Order: sequence, then C-alpha cells, then structure tokens
Amino acid sequence: MSNNNREHENLEFIFKQKRILRSKVRQVLKSMDPTLRSQEDDIIQSIVLDAPWFKSSKRLCAYISCSALREVDTSKLLSQILRNPSTDGSMLQTAKKLYVPRVEDKNSNMRMFNISRMDDLVANSMNILEPASVDADGNDREDVMHANDAVDLFILPGLAFDRSGRRLGRGGGYYDTFLKNYKELAKERNWRQPLFVALSYSVQMVDEEIIPLTPNDVLVDALVSPSE
Repeated sequence: MSNNNREHENLEFIFKQKRILRSKVRQVLKSMDPTLRSQEDDIIQSIVLDAPWFKSSKRLCAYISCSALREVDTSKLLSQILRNPSTDGSMLQTAKKLYVPRVEDKNSNMRMFNISRMDDLVANSMNILEPASVDADGNDREDVMHANDAVDLFILPGLAFDRSGRRLGRGGGYYDTFLKNYKELAKERNWRQPLFVALSYSVQMVDEEIIPLTPNDVLVDALVSPSE
C-alpha cells in the first residue's frame, strides 16, 4: 500500500472518529438541563470579563452564540464590548474593536467583519445572526484580514475540547481554515500571534487524546469552562 493510500485511510478513520464524537456530544448537550446551561453561561462569561487577557485586549474576534446550536452564550460579552466601542479619533481605555463571523459559502470560507452595535447583525438562512457586508450607509464593513492592526484575541465556539488545547468543531472547517489563514497573516506582518480562547460547558470537556487531530486542526491556547 502506498503512503498516499495509508494517509487517506488514516484521515478517513479520523473523520469517522470525529463524526461519532460529534454525535455523542450533541446528544449530551441536547439533554443538558436548561437551568444548568444558564448558570454555566453566566459563570463562563464572568470569568472572561474578569480575565486580564480580556481586559487588556483592544481588538478581538468573537462568535455570535446561537441557542439552536447550544453554544455557550456570548451576549453579555458582546454587550460589554459594544458598550464602549472604539472610535478612530480616540480610544477609551476600556474600548475594544469587535469583529464577528460571516459565512460566505459551503466551502469553509468565513470572514470576520467589524461591528459597532448589535443592530449591525442580520439573520442568515439558518437564522444565525451575522454582520451584513455593508453598513447602514452602504459602506463596506472592515474585514479583519484587511485591517491595519493586529487582533489580540479570538473567542471561539466548538463542540468538544480537552485540556491539551484540542478543539472539535462542527465539521465545516470554517474556524480551522480562518484561524490558520490569520496566523499566516500575522506572521507575514510580524504581528504578535493572537490568543485563541474557547468557551466550553462542563459537559463538552473530554479526556485528552479522545479528540483526533488532522494537519488542518488548530489548537486553542486557553479554555474557559465553569470550573476553571
């Protein structure tokens, strides 16, 4: 058997393992008590808001949580960020510039656009909130890949995580593709690499080595769960 065939079979085995794990975690999330979910949402967001790496960040990318996908809520985080948005003229000490995701197609292409208020978001075909590509005045929104300054922090979703930094997404490859491209951009521009932080319910934590890795998977730097 050639090396290419072995690599192909190995990847197929990994993809199968991921599909099985995704199915298991989705079932666990589906059966999670709503009261516990709400409590963990509050705890996780409070941990982030109090974290030095969050307070010191000036430009960040964060996901818009979707209750149908049973993602850790980010509404309080986004409200806090957008309460004192950064301006071109002067930057308040607490001001942060926020970029949020917009899925472009079914080929793992995702962009991150700057928003300054929640009204900048519109529901897509799956009823997930995303930024329109233009603002209320018809001007193109700033794409983080074309911004002049580096992003300090990424706040990421996922289905399962472990303490070694492995993250299991939903299978579309959108975040892994985007994060890999942004890491390359930061390297090209001699920027400091951003901090990748994922948010996880307690039931989404799995033992190390359970989440299989492919060459395209990007590890997270930190994980925020209700207990740590």
